[in-house]
Amino acid sequence: MSDAVLSRNYSIILKSFLSYLPSRILVILNALFIVPIFAYFLNSQEMSIFQISIGILNFLCTISTDWVAKSVLRFYEKYKYSGELDNFFSSIMLLEIITYGFIFILYFMFRNFAAEKFSVPQNIFFMVLILVIPCGIRQMFYQLLRIQRKTFLYTVSIIIYQIALLLLFFAFSPFLNRVTSLLTAMTFGICLIDFVILFKLKLNEKLNLKFDKSILKNIIIYAIPLVLTNVCIWIILHFGKFVFQFNNDFANTALVGVAWYFVTSALAPLFSLLLFAVFPVVVKKFEKNYKIKDFMSSVLNSFIILFLPFVCVFLFYSFDIAKIVFKTEYTNLGMLFPFCAVTIFIHEFMKLMNTKYHLKNKTYIETIISLAVALICITLNIFLIKYYGILGFGISMFSSILVLLFLNSLTKFRKMNYLSSKKLLKCLLTTGLVAAISYLLLYLLFFKFNNNILAVLKIILFLVLYYSIIINFRKHIFV
Repeated sequence: MSDAVLSRNYSIILKSFLSYLPSRILVILNALFIVPIFAYFLNSQEMSIFQISIGILNFLCTISTDWVAKSVLRFYEKYKYSGELDNFFSSIMLLEIITYGFIFILYFMFRNFAAEKFSVPQNIFFMVLILVIPCGIRQMFYQLLRIQRKTFLYTVSIIIYQIALLLLFFAFSPFLNRVTSLLTAMTFGICLIDFVILFKLKLNEKLNLKFDKSILKNIIIYAIPLVLTNVCIWIILHFGKFVFQFNNDFANTALVGVAWYFVTSALAPLFSLLLFAVFPVVVKKFEKNYKIKDFMSSVLNSFIILFLPFVCVFLFYSFDIAKIVFKTEYTNLGMLFPFCAVTIFIHEFMKLMNTKYHLKNKTYIETIISLAVALICITLNIFLIKYYGILGFGISMFSSILVLLFLNSLTKFRKMNYLSSKKLLKCLLTTGLVAAISYLLLYLLFFKFNNNILAVLKIILFLVLYYSIIINFRKHIFV
């Protein structure tokens, strides 16, 4: 790759990344501030019910609204070029309505089961069901914001939601129990930003109450395997919580739930930002028949270089973080943070790597692989949690995501020169070495001292030292 092409690729990636960065920093601050507040006010049983509720919400969104919203992102450019956006959005709207009806049917079928087996009261389950609607609308609007590159509006919506969530939680708490207050605050907060985005988007498409058969066919072929894949991913990431809750082990449900919730809130908004920013660019390049191997290799190298040190923070300073941020009953979070951080890193990396399935409309291959790994994950969780508790949960999740990465990396398409594996491996080894050197230098400097203030300082110095080395040796790393 020529220096000019390399520079242009990284310039496009960095520009897209930085345009969304302010909003994601706000989400990360949410994790560092709001999640510990909820952990402080909710007891173990309340926290376990909340975490199971969020797990159910994620599942319902996965099988109902997420795939419809992602279809907007995937096919918007295609139908814009062909002048069929009115028919496209009409089909999307009708699909949303059908999926909402489907999840209401599921609610009436499984509400008693959820209450009996997972200790989720039926009123809480119903609130989760209602919450799916504004969440689905928000997901749709966020895809449109990505397409139209309205980064400022995206950032403002995050600010509004975070402020509303906290204020409404404290407003409802004197009148409702804490779990109900939190879910009610989430519902009102998301509805508020949905109205703000709808008002600002000024959509002009003319909708009608009928499907376009060819459009519907394209969406179904693309999205149905995607639903099954995401269900399998949900199993890998969340099944362990339900094992603990099924056994009425509320303390460990709360522990693994808070660990995942905290680390996900701290890292996933940052890690997913690269895909969030560059996916529309990749789709546009692909639809215009540009060669994308060099660009995608640069994207994945950027992911490793930018985000590996944040994983290392949770690897090297996990117990320090748990001690600083949470009350004493959550001390064992330090045992779970490394598993969660590495899993999130691999999961978000795979989303970028697996863009190939979306571009080729062969998402069924990803589905087959994910289904096999999900079965492995279920088996591991059932047996390892029984004997090793929360450590068994961590091992099951990490092992499953590692197998998933390996199997997906083996999949290649003829006539699609997509990635340079050698460059990725070189980048991973180089940045890993830089992270290890940075940690060892700081360890040798501060190993005699141990307090909370110094722990925060070490984390900051680690990040500064890592990026300083990367910048100074960038010609050997950015390849």
